[in-house]
Amino acid sequence: MGIASGTTHFFESIGETIAGIFAAIFSMIEFVFSSIAGVFKMAVNFVEGTLGFAFDNFFVLGTFAAAVLGYMLYVQRSGTASSNRKVKN
Repeated sequence: MGIASGTTHFFESIGETIAGIFAAIFSMIEFVFSSIAGVFKMAVNFVEGTLGFAFDNFFVLGTFAAAVLGYMLYVQRSGTASSNRKVKN
């Protein structure tokens, strides 16, 4: 191995070191941005799930309330409500 090839290998290693440093910096920046995007995606998924759950339960509770209201109106119109009964002495 001659001096010329040793010098060439030395400068190649310096170039590879600089390229590795830039690759590491780029990977770190990419990790930061992907982490921020991941947090936003998780927040959107959480809000979407929460709103979907509330929306589904809104219709279930609304249906239950409509059934109770319908039963109350039926009992009131048929005259069998407990408020129409007289208390015996």
